[in-house]
Amino acid sequence: YINRDMVGAVVGVQPFGGEGLSGTGCKAGGPNYLSQFVNEQVVSKNTVAFGGNTELLNLQSEE
Repeated sequence: YINRDMVGAVVGVQPFGGEGLSGTGCKAGGPNYLSQFVNEQVVSKNTVAFGGNTELLNLQSEE
């Protein structure tokens, strides 16, 4: 069990070993859990080049 990730951990509960002694990865449901699986990036497309309607992008709510 040395340096092995914990499987089946319950959110908010420390698996055996206590804090800091239970696996090498993030705890299930922790604040940084999702960030280990994703890469944040901005994607933009030129809608005019794809035949998109630019008026739809500039819609403002009329009050």
